[in-house]
Amino acid sequence: MRIAKNKTLIARGKIKIEGNAEVLGAKKNEFSTEKFIPIYFLDDSEVKINGDYFVVDGCTIPESWKKLVKLDWETLFIYGGTDRGKSTLAAYLANKLDGCWILDLDVGQADVAHPAAMGYGFAKNVISISEVKMQNGFFVGSISPMGRESKCLRGVVKLWKELSKLEGRKIVDTTGWIKGKRAREYKLAKLEIINPDIVASFEGKPECLSDYKLFEVESQNLIIRSREERARIRAANYAKWLKGSKKISLDNFELISGKAISKEFIQDLISAEVEFVKKSDEYIAICTKKQAEIDPEIIKGLKELYGVEEVFIFAKDELKGIICGLYKKDRYLGMGMLSMLDGKYVIETQFDDFDRIEVGEVRFDGEKEYILRLPL
Repeated sequence: MRIAKNKTLIARGKIKIEGNAEVLGAKKNEFSTEKFIPIYFLDDSEVKINGDYFVVDGCTIPESWKKLVKLDWETLFIYGGTDRGKSTLAAYLANKLDGCWILDLDVGQADVAHPAAMGYGFAKNVISISEVKMQNGFFVGSISPMGRESKCLRGVVKLWKELSKLEGRKIVDTTGWIKGKRAREYKLAKLEIINPDIVASFEGKPECLSDYKLFEVESQNLIIRSREERARIRAANYAKWLKGSKKISLDNFELISGKAISKEFIQDLISAEVEFVKKSDEYIAICTKKQAEIDPEIIKGLKELYGVEEVFIFAKDELKGIICGLYKKDRYLGMGMLSMLDGKYVIETQFDDFDRIEVGEVRFDGEKEYILRLPL
């Protein structure tokens, strides 16, 4: 297919270019992408595409993005709702500025890390920040910060403490959760931790950001992704991190933290066979051999009896497919997935040298994901 000069191809899939084109400011002749991206042609060129695409006139990169490249800043915080183009802007700026550090705090549509985690790395000549190699990360265990704000903010503090010491410009990419008081307080907490030079806002001039230097940017996204599409992209990301995995025994690891307590009393109380029971200061976790429906009054009684705020009840088989985070000392390596072998838990992962596992609440099964209430 021939694309004329001064046209933009919006495409996803496998793409090969014979000619002169820019992909978000990067020079790439052959690549694959799960997301739609703009390819601007500086000369008439030949393109081969195995995927979806359409062509528009001119350059789709907004003028505000081009101006942002020329401004003097050390740290930039990107603010905007879902599908506004935050990650796309981050990639464009990194390419045009000959490289930037990217701190990806979007646990739902993570690019530098994987879904349910945060991470940072250095981006240069990339079509997506998903190409960035993660230097370090933080496992949250959830694909939404809602209800997990405290743990997310612990991750922001840890990663920013490391990243702020490194030389080079920094771009902070965030979630699209901006509506409501909780979302506003969560964003403001991140801003107070990072204290950026400029906030690039896709949402005009929100009153809550009046204490910060704002630079308004327009959305470049021409495609609004459905919930199903976003889930499909997450599934592809999980699969990428699990590619080439090995099954590793978990005999020396504790999946659910806490003190083991006698299961006989619990078993009689809930009228279900129990695999194990763990208790911490905050919760009691009950793993049953099969799925069981528990009377809410019994759960209330367990909270009062053990003086805990939460009671987690789940079946042994439900842990299969749960996403976990793997650490070596203080460095986050990446994800693994719980599986079963000969009736015992094992973990499927690319990594074979780790010393800590954190269990998440996301269960991945093929191209589907489920949420299982577990202590994070």
